[in-house]
Amino acid sequence: MRKLSKTLLSLLLIAAMLASFVVLPAAAEEPAAEQPTEAVQAAETQVNDAVKTNYELSVVMLDCGRKYFSVDSIKQIIDNAAAAGFNNVMLAVGNDGMRFLLDDMSLTVNGTTYESDAVKTAIHAGNEAYYNFAVDELTQSEMDAVLAYAKEKGMGVIPMLNTPGHMDAILAAATSLTGTNCSYNGSVRTIDVTNNTAVTFTQELLKKYVAYFAGKGCQYFNMGADEYANDKYDSGSMGFGKLQNTGKYSYYVEYVNAVAALIKNAGMTPMAFNDGIYFANNTSSGTFDTDIVICYWSNGWNGYTPMPASDLASKGFKMVNTNGSYYWVLGKTDAQCSASKAKDFDIKSFPGSTINNPSGAMFCIWADYPGAETEASVISKTADTIAAFGATLPKIDDNKTVSDEATGVSVTAPGLTGITVAAVDKGTELDGKKVAGAWNIELTTENGSYTGSAAVKVPLDGNWTGCTITAGVMNENGGIDYGKDYDIKDGFLTFTAPHFSTVVVLAEPQQKSLVVPTNGTKTVEENGNLTGYTPEYSKNGIVKLDMSYASNVTTMTFTGLANGDVSVTVGNLVYQITVTNESYSSKKTITVAVGETETETVKGDVTDGKTTVLDDTHAKVDVKYVDQETTETLEKASRLTSGLKVYISDSSNKNFLQLSGETLGNTQEFSEATEWTVGYDSSNGYYLSSNGYYLKYRASWRGTTRELAVTTTLKQTSNWDTYVNYCRYSETSELYFEVTGWNGSYTNYYIALSGTDWTVSSSSSSAKGYAYTLKTTPATVNQTTISFTGKQVGTTQVVIGDVLYTIVVEDKVPDGAMTGTSLTLEYWITNVRVYEGKTATTTSSYQFQSTNASTDEGIEVEKVALPIGYSPFDNFKAEMYYWQAVRLDKDNKQTDASGDDETADGTTFTHVRYRAGAWQYKTLDGVWHYFLSTDQAVAYYLQKTEVTKEVDTYVKDWGYGTDKNTDGVTAGQVALTVAVVYPDGTVSPAEGNMYANSTTIFNYWNNRDIGIISPRNNSDYTISKITVTNGKRTSNTSLTYWKTTDTITWEKVTTDAGTTWYDETTVWDDVNNAGTTPVVNGRNSEINEVCTWEKMNTAKLVLIYLKPTEKETNLKVVYYDDTYSQVITNYDIAMKYVTGGEMPSFLTALWNNNKDVHTGVFELDNDAYVTNSSGVHQTFNKDVSTVSGVASQYKSGFYKYVQADISADGKTMTLHFAVDETKLKSMYVIDFGLPVRIPISSFGMENPQEVTGVTVLDSELSYGTASAVYENDGWYIVYVPNKTLKAVETLRAEFTYSGHNAARLTIGLIPASTVYYEEGFATYEGTWDTDTTNKGTGTQTLTKLGENDKNTNGYGYDGAYAENKTDSNATAAVTTTVGSSATFQFNGTGLELYLRTVNTSDNENDVARHSYMLVQVYQGTSAATENLKRMSFVDVNNWYVQKGTQYGYNTPCWTVDGMVDGEYTVVVRFVKGETLAIDGFRVTNKAYESSYAQDNEAQMKTSEIRNMVLKQADVDNTLFTKTDPMYRVGENEVLDAVFDKEDASRIISGAVVIRRNYTDESNAGALVDVTEELVNIGPKNEIYLNPGEAVVMELPTTYTTVQVGMRSLTGDTVTYKINSEPTKEMKSTVDMYYRVALADGGKLVIQNKSDSKQILALTKLKVTGAGTTTNDVSVETTPEAIRYAMALMRGIDVPQFTDVAEDAWYHDYVYDLVYRGVVNGMTATTYEPEGKLTRAQFVKLLACSLADAETLKTYEGKHPFKDSEDHWAEAYIAWAKDKGIVEGVSATEFDPEAPITREQMATIFGRYALKQGIELPKSENAAGSFPDADKISEYAREFVELMRIAGILNGYEDGTFRPQGNATRAEAAKLFSLFLSITDKLVK
Repeated sequence: MRKLSKTLLSLLLIAAMLASFVVLPAAAEEPAAEQPTEAVQAAETQVNDAVKTNYELSVVMLDCGRKYFSVDSIKQIIDNAAAAGFNNVMLAVGNDGMRFLLDDMSLTVNGTTYESDAVKTAIHAGNEAYYNFAVDELTQSEMDAVLAYAKEKGMGVIPMLNTPGHMDAILAAATSLTGTNCSYNGSVRTIDVTNNTAVTFTQELLKKYVAYFAGKGCQYFNMGADEYANDKYDSGSMGFGKLQNTGKYSYYVEYVNAVAALIKNAGMTPMAFNDGIYFANNTSSGTFDTDIVICYWSNGWNGYTPMPASDLASKGFKMVNTNGSYYWVLGKTDAQCSASKAKDFDIKSFPGSTINNPSGAMFCIWADYPGAETEASVISKTADTIAAFGATLPKIDDNKTVSDEATGVSVTAPGLTGITVAAVDKGTELDGKKVAGAWNIELTTENGSYTGSAAVKVPLDGNWTGCTITAGVMNENGGIDYGKDYDIKDGFLTFTAPHFSTVVVLAEPQQKSLVVPTNGTKTVEENGNLTGYTPEYSKNGIVKLDMSYASNVTTMTFTGLANGDVSVTVGNLVYQITVTNESYSSKKTITVAVGETETETVKGDVTDGKTTVLDDTHAKVDVKYVDQETTETLEKASRLTSGLKVYISDSSNKNFLQLSGETLGNTQEFSEATEWTVGYDSSNGYYLSSNGYYLKYRASWRGTTRELAVTTTLKQTSNWDTYVNYCRYSETSELYFEVTGWNGSYTNYYIALSGTDWTVSSSSSSAKGYAYTLKTTPATVNQTTISFTGKQVGTTQVVIGDVLYTIVVEDKVPDGAMTGTSLTLEYWITNVRVYEGKTATTTSSYQFQSTNASTDEGIEVEKVALPIGYSPFDNFKAEMYYWQAVRLDKDNKQTDASGDDETADGTTFTHVRYRAGAWQYKTLDGVWHYFLSTDQAVAYYLQKTEVTKEVDTYVKDWGYGTDKNTDGVTAGQVALTVAVVYPDGTVSPAEGNMYANSTTIFNYWNNRDIGIISPRNNSDYTISKITVTNGKRTSNTSLTYWKTTDTITWEKVTTDAGTTWYDETTVWDDVNNAGTTPVVNGRNSEINEVCTWEKMNTAKLVLIYLKPTEKETNLKVVYYDDTYSQVITNYDIAMKYVTGGEMPSFLTALWNNNKDVHTGVFELDNDAYVTNSSGVHQTFNKDVSTVSGVASQYKSGFYKYVQADISADGKTMTLHFAVDETKLKSMYVIDFGLPVRIPISSFGMENPQEVTGVTVLDSELSYGTASAVYENDGWYIVYVPNKTLKAVETLRAEFTYSGHNAARLTIGLIPASTVYYEEGFATYEGTWDTDTTNKGTGTQTLTKLGENDKNTNGYGYDGAYAENKTDSNATAAVTTTVGSSATFQFNGTGLELYLRTVNTSDNENDVARHSYMLVQVYQGTSAATENLKRMSFVDVNNWYVQKGTQYGYNTPCWTVDGMVDGEYTVVVRFVKGETLAIDGFRVTNKAYESSYAQDNEAQMKTSEIRNMVLKQADVDNTLFTKTDPMYRVGENEVLDAVFDKEDASRIISGAVVIRRNYTDESNAGALVDVTEELVNIGPKNEIYLNPGEAVVMELPTTYTTVQVGMRSLTGDTVTYKINSEPTKEMKSTVDMYYRVALADGGKLVIQNKSDSKQILALTKLKVTGAGTTTNDVSVETTPEAIRYAMALMRGIDVPQFTDVAEDAWYHDYVYDLVYRGVVNGMTATTYEPEGKLTRAQFVKLLACSLADAETLKTYEGKHPFKDSEDHWAEAYIAWAKDKGIVEGVSATEFDPEAPITREQMATIFGRYALKQGIELPKSENAAGSFPDADKISEYAREFVELMRIAGILNGYEDGTFRPQGNATRAEAAKLFSLFLSITDKLVK
């Protein structure tokens, strides 16, 4: 964009004065305006097309049927509607009343004719019965005038005559004239649509009105048709419901259609309100005419259910949005739509529905209570709302343009059809300007002439180039009514003419101001060619002008010759030029009256030091530059709309409703507040939801408790003891639930805050919750506002930027000024007069006389006002002290009316004077202003209290003292406490003494505030700040009066250092309120909210912060920072001093609890104090974090008190503080080599948000770099490792708080016991095909030492790799060149090398294309031969991935562990094959065991799971024979790369792999053979589980943690399962450790549960807390563990019984049955071994053990015994009976619930064995004969003996069998287990 010329800049500066005219350009050529993009044009076209197609009606409806409105009043409504952009007014002349009568009202009804006067009389009587006005009806001539006026304004008129309802006056007339009861069931306003007489009378009357309005050109007619007989039926479905319930709704349909037809026949379009059209979705009673335009106002209420707007629209009706929520209803203040609400109207948002293509919108003014206000009041109160509503509506372009070719004149206005133009001669000058043209213009429309406002386009001669052009219309007085919106283009002037007669265009030379430097030049450019004009100079020798012309621009160069002023005329341009050698480049004159202010806005920043006030005696100049960023603020929602996002907060915005999970709570942090979405239900209204939860009101049964809660179900109930989800919204923005009581009445329950809990309350005085929206305020960019305020008559100048402003201050007396010769100053204490004496007969005012007040200085009010007075409010007892003088305007005059307090509603003044015949007052800023004659001058007084000892405190009211119980009142009482705060934060009186010494009690009423509290500065103290804190009564909260024993709990916050302080709000301070006296005025709107008591039994604490006045007699206290050698703060203590006496000294004044006090360092007692000048014991605060006003870093809690000392002169005591080092060190664990981001909030400081800067003092560290960065959520320290961590990395950071240095923080970064590094941490030689420098991107998860228990996994797992699908961190170092090498250095005890592997083999014996590496380990930091400690030749081929299509990612191809802790260098060399791809390294380290212990990671041991499997398999020492010869070394030994014997030696037995055997269900799992393939084919450091395989082991349960190294081999997602836990997914290819929980007895089963070919790779088992020995990774695989695993693999969910101890005699028997799937416990965790077993339970166990499920199904429904029928064990008993196993206790009874005896169990087992032909063996360990064998029943003896010989029954310890004893579940488990074990062997 080109820069503006200086001339154009000058023009812009005076643009405000040129707003009413334009300057004619010098030529026709115009610079092209910026054009909208094609997309914008297309969008605008679509919008305009949509509007033209659908939207046609913008209507203001006036209810002039209920209330009479005169012609003038209706015209004003038309004016307001037209100005707001509406195109129609609807006049509801027939609505209850009938306020417009035609000249001819005669009617013929069913053959009877009623004369006109009779009809008029009858209707008039009906009107008077409804509401009797002085004038009741408009006449036809008056209506003619209204219609003509509307036409002139381009406005349409839509008549409304409501029928068949709302017809009170007409219905009364019909009944009286016809003699027939025309009412529907007694309704006074609705005719009976089934009554022929009623229908005929009404429709005949309608025809007359339809014909009249049609003849006047009206296009629409509204029949109303709403609320049928709702006066008669006022609940539920009301009148329409009655019609439908009685089958008469079809009559209504016919009636409406008939009325629509007669309207259409007259050429008009019918309209109706919506509620009767298809009421309750009734479509079976007839079809409504879809030509009816629907005015949709309501979607119903309780039981009243109109058809939704969307459904009506879908039926083809045109829809006008007449939303009832935006009504203005006369007489109902709660239903009068305000302008602020109207501005949010949305034409598409219908009640309950959204209509995207409405046909119009209507704002309705209803007169439900006709006499409530005057016509003028209605017009006044609705004007702003009409304007705001209209601003929301689309613009309807019905303008037409007519032109006169002969003159070139054209006019655009609504409905124009013709134009006649004649040029006229109006002379050469009019109104002091030259006449540039004049024309008589006459306009016509279809309905006659048009004289309203219109856009006029007239030709403009080029001779007027450079002139200021104005235009207008000649008025009847010969003057000119000027137009507006001037625009000159292409030789034509376009402007808006206010009306039409003779149009004139006027021109005057343009005046331009210009400053030219002496001996310099100023160049300006003007459009057009001005070189043909000869410059005319008013003076010679001051300036010279040179002109040149090119490209339609005249360049004018002015050269300054000498200082002075001169005018230069060039054509029609007049330059007023100042030639000067000053630094300004232009000048302006500002004229302002004394006491008034003029402002000017200038683009850019002109506050750059060039602002120089030459003389400020006469004027005050303020310059403010704003370049403000976009801000977000909370604003109360003006209404609820669907989709609106809101926050719920109290009025102070300090508390916010928060939803956490399903719990509602309170938060004082906006960032933690819950955002709620407003929803809408057409049946019930609005609701609020968040994250699937709906906010609800909930009450217990009978409403004993009520609360705010959430639910997942949206529900509206009318039952008072359930709950409601739907919210209402009051005009004052409160949220509430409308709850129906048992008696049908409604109660509003407000969302409210009680303390810190959100709840619901029906109390209107509760602390209510409001809905707030987040308002974004656009930036105010690059703008300077200059304010000029007149102080004294005269002229002064100021240079601002490069502009010279001349300020002319006039002493102009404003209209209505106070001009009398005396001025009365009235004395008041709020609303009670103050008197000079102790009676009301003494003086209560002061009279200023003009003769004494005519000086420039005037009279100081405080010097003449009564200094001390008395008031009758306390019977003239207390002294009242002058406070301040206030000027009050006519709307805020102080009276003695109850509650009238105007103290905050006026302007404070200090002086008065009489000037220019009128009275003036001087405000606190020294500026004089005029009193108006309607003003009141008041001197306010306050009462002095004894509440503060240090300063005098004055109040406007002082309540009950707390030295005795107060007098209770119904509304309850509240408390006010006042205390002072010394500079070190100590409070006087102390909190425990506040209630007794400085508290007063007031009677409570709604919105009562604390009034005025005005402490005064004195010689000892000045006041720096005043705050207010909320509190509440601690006890006796049900009482309405306060007791002497009461206490108050104050709201407090936790400070940054962990201490508490009052949660205060500052209401005055000496910075923001500089120049004013310290005061709290509760009426002040800015602080009213915090100063107003919310409810009874609450309290307010006013804290007055003191700053001692510096005096020689003071003592000084210094707080000193020893760490940074700087003063923290200091303050004085005001001391008593008697002239001539000893000067105060700490040495004599300090009470130190009998401890020595001397100069230098001494011990300061915690309770030490001095007695100050107020007699108060002033103590010393050793907690610097709570000292008032200290810098933020001292509030951090990092500082501690060190010592105190006294200066040599005894006048200064210094308290020393230093950084507490114990609080400064934070340690973080590094277990991956990725960068780590550390938020400063994790350091333990309580105020990280106060930090303004962070500096890392050690950016280049031993193993990486560190830096400080600031992000949206605060400061971070970022550490990036670039070497392997060989020791703890330490760094220091320094924090800045508001410009001050804070303590330095030491941060430690400790390498974990296992650290994974990317390949970039190695150095590379040779040729590598990829970038080898990647050390990892992203950031690792932050782990603070001692907090790892917060993580699911331990060291060696990081979420940064959880989704890793390929190479770790997506990179690897790749070489195809043999001889290339990589070197890696580390400090620790072991290392794993990870490669990306491939398969190059065609079969397991094909090794031709394998790749090999040589790994050499050297001790120390160099690869010196003499330091070689280990060398391995490693095949890196991976047989287990698909050849040519897959990679084996992050494969551990080489590992070493158990080395001496030290520094090592590892060299990896590519020696043979096709490719070597290095992916990363893992270092094992044990150097910091004590630190690791804090995270349960100490005493770590690892062992390869592959070695465990090989160890378990090598029970017969066959491993050597299975090993390929190339891996054999020595005798019976193999390379450790194949089998690490040292690692295996730490294993007791090992682990096994089993696979699911799907071909043999009876053998559900089988051991995986250790084949030569597993031994010889690599990789050899991990084992792979295919789908259906599991690894099984058993470990001691004494380890602190057990972790398994796992990963996905190929990047496929693997599904796996640990023991009986839920399945999980493994997505990462990176080897990481996962914590596992061991099952009963230390069992661990890891299954691959995938369904395809996904491979789960298992690397190492890691345990912590393993002790200190070397043989302590104890792993074995017992048969028990294998059976456990096999059960899991069969899908048995093996429970962990808490009542089956591992050493219990029955443990193995119970779990044998569990693994077989026979039992699963009585509960998920209990078996109940001592529980009794019933016969039915035993038979079920037997059946489940010996029969399959399909077989048992065949026995369902069979019942061989009577008592087994319908028994839960019916099928099991039937199976056992069929198999001959059971016989029952009789032939027909089984007795299933009887406990089974031991002999019965033996019998059942024995019978089964015999039936199955099983010959039980004879056990060598069989018990001897039972001594109680004779007690065995006859039927059981054979079987008991059989079980005894087989060793299944052994008897008790005493040898007895106890045959009739009931068997326990443990005994049954043993019997079952032994029997099944024996039969298993016999079957096999």
